[in-house]
Amino acid sequence: MRLLTWILLPAAVWGQNCNQTSVGFGPFADPYPRAYQGQTVSLYPSGNQAPAAFQALGLQQAALIVPRDAAGSPGPAGKIVLLSIGMSNTTMEFTAFLPLAMADGARNTAVLPVDGAVSGVTAAAIVAQPDQYWQQVETRLRAAGVTDAQVQAVWLKEADAEPSLAFPKDAQQLQSELATIAQLSRARFPNLKIIYFSSRIYGGYATTILNPEPFAYQTGFAVKWLIQQQVTGDPGLDVASGKSPWLTWGPYLWADGLTPRFDGLTWACPELQADGTHPSPTGQLKVARMLLDFFHSDAAARTWYLAQTSAAPAPSIGAVVNSAGYGAALATGSLVTVFGSNLAGAAAQAQTFPLPRELAGTRVDVDGVPALLYYVSPTQINFVLPAELAQSVTVVRGQTASAPSKLPVGFWGAGLFTLDGTPGGPLAAAHTNGTVVSSTNPARHGETIEVFGTGWGIVNPLLMIPIAAPQVSVGGAAAGVSYIGGAPGLPGVTQINVVVPADAPAGTVGITLQLLGTISNKATVAIAAN
Repeated sequence: MRLLTWILLPAAVWGQNCNQTSVGFGPFADPYPRAYQGQTVSLYPSGNQAPAAFQALGLQQAALIVPRDAAGSPGPAGKIVLLSIGMSNTTMEFTAFLPLAMADGARNTAVLPVDGAVSGVTAAAIVAQPDQYWQQVETRLRAAGVTDAQVQAVWLKEADAEPSLAFPKDAQQLQSELATIAQLSRARFPNLKIIYFSSRIYGGYATTILNPEPFAYQTGFAVKWLIQQQVTGDPGLDVASGKSPWLTWGPYLWADGLTPRFDGLTWACPELQADGTHPSPTGQLKVARMLLDFFHSDAAARTWYLAQTSAAPAPSIGAVVNSAGYGAALATGSLVTVFGSNLAGAAAQAQTFPLPRELAGTRVDVDGVPALLYYVSPTQINFVLPAELAQSVTVVRGQTASAPSKLPVGFWGAGLFTLDGTPGGPLAAAHTNGTVVSSTNPARHGETIEVFGTGWGIVNPLLMIPIAAPQVSVGGAAAGVSYIGGAPGLPGVTQINVVVPADAPAGTVGITLQLLGTISNKATVAIAAN
């Protein structure tokens, strides 16, 4: 992976003596995860995007979030209080978020984050003794100089201590508690419009019974089913009558330990404290950055969180191409490059995983959904296509959007990365010891080298589409392929393990990858003489 540091970040230093680096569950936010104990794994009832009518309701509620004075009347000198509700993990993570938010030059200055989460106060505790919890929240609101009438948005992350019920009863119990908390919140805060929910982070390193796996993972079902209650019209969660705010997902925080998620998120042991349950300072910062990116990019959050800025020059898309080789063929889940003008105010690249959906004030919306970003600049953007077949792409800079550009997306779109970034340059490939294949360190006949490209698309397994074998030509000789798939931890990157054919000519020769009807650029690779 050292080969691709030109588009990625330094590798994390993994913790020591932490054995349960995976529990094998599929993250809700990933494309097409397998079912869990008979339950569909997704954020919403029919996928990872909210149903259109439900999303429209959320956008209506977001439009009602405006600065309000202490009595709750709208006014330009008022405040928009973003309140956290939850337990110890929540207060740790929101406390890490606070300095990021206050230093955020893009934040609407009327937005005031206030931490209302309290250590040791579980979902069950709030439901059982609400007055005790709300008294502490009121104390914090007063200390911040704001009132209940100014609380308009909530980030809520909760769980129960030492859960023991078998699935799905544990998640159903938490679901019921979260519904009660949502109703209590709306009754207390008359202008509360939206609650953004997150479930737990990875609990596989836990050394106590406080909230280990699989319970940490299963909190995701509690949130999903609660939102589904509102989607399907539960009268107790009705928005129009004021019984509940609009309920939606905030950032989804769970990943399967060291197994990278679609967006690159992992949880390493040093990112949690010694109990394996509470995040360490680095883990707290990871969640805080995810929160910040969420409020910058989510359609039902950015409208009130971000300041309204003067109109930027309209972005203009000149071309949308495969990031590896700059060909026209694009594949689901692959790396894509936009060339154009006024695409961003400055150059910026992703600094951490998960990849952000906004950089330097720029988003790339694919069919209206913000895409994962590696890099933006005034003339170029590198982003990851979603797993679904897409129709169009739009670059959004502040409140100004480009004209949409059509996307010719299929399931395969072969492209090979090169070391110099030109389509015909030296192949981005590594020996199994991690060193780069080059003219001074050539590949040898019969050796397996790791080749990096893009275009091995993500296919919904329910479609039952036949997957064709990749074809690699090295100097005109057919090469064997021992592996093709996603490069671990590198969203959008395809790794091809190529066996250099014995009859490949020595010297600097051409190499191509063919995936069904798509053929990559012809890069070059150095082959040693026998």
